[in-house]
Amino acid sequence: MKALLISDIHANIYALEAIWKAESDCDVVYCAGDLVDYGPFPREVLDWVREHRAVCVQGNHDRAVAAAYRDSDTLWSLADGELCWKHCNARLLTEEDVQFLESLPESLPFLLDSIGYSLQHMYTGYETIVSLPQFAEYWHMRTQGDSRVGKTAERRLIFGHTHRRCVHYLSDRELWLNPGSVSYRRKDDQTRIAHYMTITDGRIELKSVDYDRTPLYRTVSGMKLSEAEKTTALGFFR
Repeated sequence: MKALLISDIHANIYALEAIWKAESDCDVVYCAGDLVDYGPFPREVLDWVREHRAVCVQGNHDRAVAAAYRDSDTLWSLADGELCWKHCNARLLTEEDVQFLESLPESLPFLLDSIGYSLQHMYTGYETIVSLPQFAEYWHMRTQGDSRVGKTAERRLIFGHTHRRCVHYLSDRELWLNPGSVSYRRKDDQTRIAHYMTITDGRIELKSVDYDRTPLYRTVSGMKLSEAEKTTALGFFR
């Protein structure tokens, strides 16, 4: 079994399609949240996720865009120069899209090649799990309702949110993973490539792929975002 692990797509269909071109032999796709916001193609990403039956959890940006859509009075009264990314994304979505975002679970336990996993977007803010007692407590909270996963010998937590790709071992059989961001890096990482992971028969591989960001840059340049939001986004996609 080969699984694709992605996170923090942020409405970037070009990076997502580049990853899939490289990993189209995957049997299943798992996404640790933030499908939308801070990118110009939210509908295309949601269509892709549904078409490929990706297993997703809800990220904080997914909630923010859904909330912006629901606050329709504010959404449609803002002047063009006042628009944040969440408003631009919300204006592009349909009711069906927003219901999909709202329906995503906060976390999801699953089995893959007899290894137990729990998929979620974030731990506590930008904090990470650094001890076995922390791991055990969080694992129990996330998997206690699933007898198949909760007591597996090997246990792996999957997080997104930080955009930091890593594999963190707390023991040989207890670890947490972050596939990094499909879309963009943090300020201290100037690379623009898409980060992700694959798991093949339990073996984890940290991967990345470059892609043409020209269409993203061109689209963002023409959007009616606030100057601060546009400047930040152009930095991601230059």
